[in-house]
Amino acid sequence: MASLRKVLVGGGVVVAVVVVGFSLYLWLALPSCTLQPPVSAVAPDGRFVAVVESRTCSKPKDNWAMVTLEARQSGERAQVFKLSETGGPIAVRWVEPTSLEIRYPSGAQPWQSTRIQGWPTVKALIAD
Repeated sequence: MASLRKVLVGGGVVVAVVVVGFSLYLWLALPSCTLQPPVSAVAPDGRFVAVVESRTCSKPKDNWAMVTLEARQSGERAQVFKLSETGGPIAVRWVEPTSLEIRYPSGAQPWQSTRIQGWPTVKALIAD
């Protein structure tokens, strides 16, 4: 009986160490992130909507933001801009019904899609 107790206590200690170790690993290695509420901007003619989605994390290298365009009549969506390792928010504004301007912080890693025929042009600029 005493040897069974030693085995059970030893097994419990091993399980506790594994759980604590795994918890520490998750806490230290994985980013603590928050998804921000999407922000929408409707084109002046109402045909397209630009939607900004973003995530902020405890480690800035894990931050990202993206802009998608949605054609209101057809419901089609296209990702037109993505930013990783961003140190701040991005802003969108319609310059005219067929031209969207995106401003993003310097030091981030931007990606921009090629222009889709029949969709607005997108101009990405580093914010001052």
